[in-house]
Formats: sequence, C-alpha cells, structure tokens
Amino acid sequence: MAHADIPARPAKGEIAPPEVTLGGGGAWDLTERYRDFGLGSDPRHWQADPAGVTAATAALADPHARAVLDQRLDAVVAAPLEITPGGTMRRDRMAAGDLEEQLGALEIDRISRELLHAAWHGYAIAECLWEIEGPAVRLADLRVRNPARFRWHRDGDLRLITRGRPGGVVLPPAKFCVLVQPRQHGGQAHGPGAAEWCVWPVWLKRHVVSMWAVALERFGTPTTCMTLAGDASSAAIEKALAQQAALVGGAGLVLKEGHKIELLESGRRAGGDYAEFVRAMDAMIADAVLGERATSEIGQWQATAEAHADVLQRLVAADARRLSAMLRHSVATWLTAWNFPGAAVPHLSRNTAPPEDLAARAARDVQVAAASGLRLTQPSVEETYGGIWEPDPRQAAVDRLVGESGWEALMDPVLTPPGVAVAEAHTPDALAAALDAPDLYAAMDTNPMAARLARATTSARLSAEGDDGAGRDDDREGGNA
Repeated sequence: MAHADIPARPAKGEIAPPEVTLGGGGAWDLTERYRDFGLGSDPRHWQADPAGVTAATAALADPHARAVLDQRLDAVVAAPLEITPGGTMRRDRMAAGDLEEQLGALEIDRISRELLHAAWHGYAIAECLWEIEGPAVRLADLRVRNPARFRWHRDGDLRLITRGRPGGVVLPPAKFCVLVQPRQHGGQAHGPGAAEWCVWPVWLKRHVVSMWAVALERFGTPTTCMTLAGDASSAAIEKALAQQAALVGGAGLVLKEGHKIELLESGRRAGGDYAEFVRAMDAMIADAVLGERATSEIGQWQATAEAHADVLQRLVAADARRLSAMLRHSVATWLTAWNFPGAAVPHLSRNTAPPEDLAARAARDVQVAAASGLRLTQPSVEETYGGIWEPDPRQAAVDRLVGESGWEALMDPVLTPPGVAVAEAHTPDALAAALDAPDLYAAMDTNPMAARLARATTSARLSAEGDDGAGRDDDREGGNA
C-alpha cells in the first residue's frame, strides 16, 4: 500500500468480531455451519461453499494433516523475528525501535503462527486494533479472523460477509493484514492452499477407516462352522446354531459323536489392505503440505530424509519471507507513516536456516589455515564458535620469547664461523671442503643460545603450570562453595 493510500488516522474499534446471535436455544455463530464435510458425495460442497473453507476446515481435523501442517508452521515461528532499520538515519532507527517495541508487546509468534494457516487455506486475514495515544498510534492487538467470514470480490478486493450484508462489506484501508499464497497467474486473488490437494485424501481416508473398522469387527473373530447330516431337521439346525452362539460366548459344549465344529479364518484378498491405503493417503497429504514425506515418516533411509529435509527447509524459508514481507508492507508501513513520517520502513525477517555444523566448520578452518598460512583472530573465533576465548599461555610465552631482543647477539657466535668459511672460499670445491672441515662446527659456539632457550622453556612451562593450577584451585573453590 502506498503512503498516499494510508489514512491520516486509523479506524478504531473492531470491524470483524465473531458475529454471534441468540437463536435456536443457544449461541449460533455465522460460521457454525462450517464444522464438517456436510451431506452429499462431494466433500468440497462447491455450491454452498465456493471458497472451499468448509471442506478445508473439516479436513484439518485429520490427525496426520494437522501434524504435518504443525511441523511446517512451527519451523517458521521457531526462528525469532528480527527487525532492522530501513535506513541509516536516526529517524529510521527510531521507527525500527518503535516497531520492535510494539510487536514485542504482542504475542507475535502466536499471531504469526495463526497467519501462517494461509499455507492451508490459501489466505489468512488479521484485523489491526489501533489505539491513539496523543500524537502516536499504537497497535493494541492483531487478531486473526476466521477465513470463512470473508470472500474475494471479482475485482480482487476482500470483503467481509455479515448477516446484514451477505454480499460483503468493503474493508477500510490500513485495517486488515492479508497473507496469501503465491498465485498461479494474475487472474487469481490468491494462490491455492495445501487443502486444495488434501481434501480428497482426507475424505477418502476417513471413509476407508470406517470400512476398516467394520472389517475388523466382521472378520477379526473367526466364524464358527458346524457340519450336520444332509437330512438334519430344522430342530437340529436350530440346536446347532445355539451351540455355536454358546461357543462364541465362551460357554462349554457337549457334542454327539460325529458332530464337528470348525473355525473359518478369513484370508487376505488382493487389494484389500486398508492399512496400505491409509498410508498412501497420508503420503499424499505430506507431499501437499511439506513438499516431501520423509520427515513425517519413520524409516531407515537417512540420506533420503536429509535430502527431503532440504526441500522442507526451502518451503519454510519461503513461508517466513512471505510473512515478513506482508507485515512490512502493512503494519510496519502504516505505523511508520503515522508515527515517523518520512522515515524508511523497517525490515522484518526470520532466519530459518538450520544451525551450522561447527565440527565441519572447524575442519575447514584448519585446512584453510594450513593452506594459506593465515589463522583466525580471537574475535572471529568467538563470533563463530561462541564463548570467551583467551590465548594459550604456552603459545603466549613463545610469542613473548620471540618478541624479546638480544637474539642477534646470541646468534653471532653460531653464524660467524660459517660466514668466514664462505667468504674465504673462492671455488665450489674450496667451499665444500671448508664446510666439511671438523673444526668448523667446533668453532660454532651454541652455548649462549642453548642457555637462553633452556631458560625460556622453563619459564613457559612454569607459566602454563601456574595457570593450570589456578584453574584447578578455582574449580575446587567453586565445588566447595
């Protein structure tokens, strides 16, 4: 919505509260009829419910449909909402801070989760309840409404259906937030939700489960069969039936010689596997809602599950981007225009990316350091791996040792004899003979260097042991405390 379309002040009060009237012995909601698939063979009930809300709401009562949709919605709201300024000016930062404060005062994750049901219905609507506090506008609440209360007009506008206005009431500007699924083409008001493809699988599964229950009751207990002579009388047949009934009831039986009772087991018939049919319908529902099925099933194919998890991750990231963009172009834009005219609209986002594998990152850092000769700085290590890091005391002692002066003087007695031999040799053969001379290495005095290194090594070891001892003392004190 452009700033020119935003009213100078918002409309106060509720426009679309749940419409309840008394009648028929109790409260009757406008959407009370949207409770089940209804009568008839068509679960979509297109003539009475052109928007498909009736069937979509009823289909969501299926446990598997509810579970896979919850998996998708929870993955979005699990990532915290981040609000950043839309610009670099002080007013931009103030607008971002005000928006963060106002949304923080609401249950924004719960509201976001309710709005994300657009993934099921195709659209979701929330009404903004505004309050005027002096010159400022406050968002008192953001209430998600039942989608059955609204219909899309042929011109693309969303309208509120009421008892007095069954044709729909035009919604005022800067009052309702609408989250829609991506459209398939420009002629649609919104894209289809997952319920578009889940209604029939849920409907079929519900009927098959009822038939499954009947089959279990009918064939779960073996059928008793008694063989009688071909000239058996009616009284004998009645007596045999009574004996079979007594057998089913757990009573004891006494049979004459020659009478036999058998139990007939029902065999599995081709195409009669109800459980397999239900699993197939559940897989179709998971495909429609999650874009995959492996993350909603228990299986042994880890590689397949990981690949399917990437599909779900992209779907969740897209949901988060659409939700954040909708809030930015509605609530954030309106509050900025009213409270901070001229400021840039803040950005909203949710980072739904999975946490980085730190073990793989550490292995990569080691490889890069070995190949490049570079190493991470302490701030970079703390930012990547967390915690507070400090240099290794032994490495610090070595660094101090290398940084100290006086090493040139210690190296002179070691390097001077070879230097003189190289300078006095005028041919390669003479140089080779000079370097192989036994007295050359005897003339190289390494004692001062060795003494200095011994002292440095002792100092580093004592420093490290002192730090380790202090750490152990701290642990003991903490334990005693």
